[in-house]
Amino acid sequence: MQGRGYGSAALDRVLDYIRTKPFGTSDRVALTCNKENPVARKLYENKGFQATGVEDEDEIELALTIF
Repeated sequence: MQGRGYGSAALDRVLDYIRTKPFGTSDRVALTCNKENPVARKLYENKGFQATGVEDEDEIELALTIF
């Protein structure tokens, strides 16, 4: 089902929810992604996430500042 926009739409909904600040006033969203999953990494980067330089075994951290 890749390439149909489902993941992008789901991520948009999650980010919209997080922007309502249900977990407090933080303006940062962070996630991890497997280094060998370029499809997921491209999705996150297209939404504005950037690699932080933090790595743990086969995972990299990406973060996004939200307003």
